[in-house]
Amino acid sequence: MVGRADKKFCSVNCKNKYNYDQRQRTKSSTQPVINLLLRNREILATLVGSSTKYTIDKMVLDHTGFKYDYHTGHYLNKEGKSYWIVFDYAWMAFSNQKIMIVRKAK
Repeated sequence: MVGRADKKFCSVNCKNKYNYDQRQRTKSSTQPVINLLLRNREILATLVGSSTKYTIDKMVLDHTGFKYDYHTGHYLNKEGKSYWIVFDYAWMAFSNQKIMIVRKAK
């Protein structure tokens, strides 16, 4: 190889192909989880509609196919209650089988 002593690729095309292959491997292994997260977001968005806060029975959310284990974050408020975040939506479970869904303000 001609060029710098620390050169890793023989050409720009070789470097691009290597990086493309790396992204494809990562994408193929993470895509199932991303699809579940997007599906959860879609369910929450459909239920909330145009409002910013909505309370629903847990059973209704169960029937939509919502996967509680798939979320993008967790938030603990001042009262010690857990909000589970799915992109721009969050949900909190109450002890009386109710779920409150909140959409982040833009």
